[in-house]
Amino acid sequence: SILKFDALNLMGIGIQKLHLGYEVSPMKANPGNLPTLQFNLTVPFNSLNYMDMNYGVEGGAELRFYQPRRNKKELLAEGFYMGVGLDGGYSNFNKLDYYKSNFGANKEVDQEYERIRTGIYFLSGAQTKLGDKLYFDVNVGLGWSNVNVKEVNPPADDPSFYKSNEGFYNVFYILYEEGKYQRFYMPVSFGIGYNFGTK
Repeated sequence: SILKFDALNLMGIGIQKLHLGYEVSPMKANPGNLPTLQFNLTVPFNSLNYMDMNYGVEGGAELRFYQPRRNKKELLAEGFYMGVGLDGGYSNFNKLDYYKSNFGANKEVDQEYERIRTGIYFLSGAQTKLGDKLYFDVNVGLGWSNVNVKEVNPPADDPSFYKSNEGFYNVFYILYEEGKYQRFYMPVSFGIGYNFGTK
C-alpha cells in the first residue's frame, strides 16, 4: 500500500499539478508479473505561461504490470512496468483573448474558461526502493483525450472587432484551446512514495 506525492506532475504537458497516488495489489501475482492498481488525484495550480489556473480537480486509475526483477524470487512493486490508465476531470482558468479591428485598433480581454476532459492512455515506467519503506516512481504515457473547453460569460459580440488566437498557438497548451475535440496527450509523473503495507 504505497501512498505517493509529487508537485511536478505534467499530465497534459504545460500545466503543473499537485499529484497524489495510492498503489495497492489486490490481485494475485502470477509467475510472469505482479498486477497493481494505482488511484490518482491531481489538482492543477500553475501554468508555464499564458494562463492563470483558478481551480480544478482530476482523477483516474492505472492498472500496472510489474515484471520480475533479475535474481529476485519474490514479485514486488519494484522495477519496470507497463500498464493502462483512465483519467479526466474539470478545471477553470483565465487567459488573455486578443481582438483586432480592420481599422488598426486592438484590445485584450481577460476571459474565463472551463475545461472538461476524459482520457485513456498507455504508460511505461519504473519504480525503485530508496529505503526500507520509501519508493521513487517515474512514468510516461501516451493517450487520447476528449476535451471540451468553453467560455464562461463570453463578452458581447462587437462587429468592429474579431477574435485573434495570436500568441496562444503553443504545443504545450493544445488541450486548453477553445472547442470540443479529441487530441493526443502525454501524462508524465515523478513521485516519491511511502509504503504503509507489510511488504
